[in-house]
Amino acid sequence: MFNIKNNSMAMVATIAVVGVVASVIGLFDPSTCVQAQSDDWTSCANIARDRQIGFWILLGVSVLGFAVSITRKGKKN
Repeated sequence: MFNIKNNSMAMVATIAVVGVVASVIGLFDPSTCVQAQSDDWTSCANIARDRQIGFWILLGVSVLGFAVSITRKGKKN
């Protein structure tokens, strides 16, 4: 029978990878805005910047989560 263990960091990393893939699929190009935007938080450039920041954060979380998971697994063996 299979031995199933709870690996929380791997689960968090997997969810972060799904967020990275969704971010790439929903790529936001500020040059495609049809209306003139103001310089406040709703501008297309700010939305694009915030999405890029989110992408890099999710990518970092996924790399860190998988690294911790692999390290823990290596120490147990």
